Amino acid sequence: MLALIVLVALVACLMSACIDPTPPSQPSEPETPGTGITWYSYDEGMKIAQEQNKPVMIDVYTGWCKWCKELDRVIYSDTDVVNLADKFVCIKINADKHRDLAAKYNPTGGVPTIVFLRSDGTETHRLGGYPRGGAEAFMHEMVVALNNA
Repeated sequence: MLALIVLVALVACLMSACIDPTPPSQPSEPETPGTGITWYSYDEGMKIAQEQNKPVMIDVYTGWCKWCKELDRVIYSDTDVVNLADKFVCIKINADKHRDLAAKYNPTGGVPTIVFLRSDGTETHRLGGYPRGGAEAFMHEMVVALNNA
């Protein structure tokens, strides 16, 4: 029972890292944020992945999550990450606008969540939260996904 309480407290703390107490005064971010990486909608991206037999990287985000914005600003604009992302079909899912897809790929609701899939849609692994270790650590996860694709 104590373990369950500790687990619930830990999850609550982790999820609170992306909660901004002030609501956005403007509409959510555009569907394709991030500099240098080509982002697709879910349907278009999955079709391309199957046609080209490429692995998929899905970013589940929200427009109000400061760590999601930091991913766009720092990680997704890193030249090496952008180059490695060309080996994937990259899909962004706004969890506020596409709740059904967000629930499918991110049932816990914490953002950001990055999910790596094979071209057939089979999940290989996922990352929750902002990657500790920055772009280098994120690229390592991308390479793991490529090796498992």
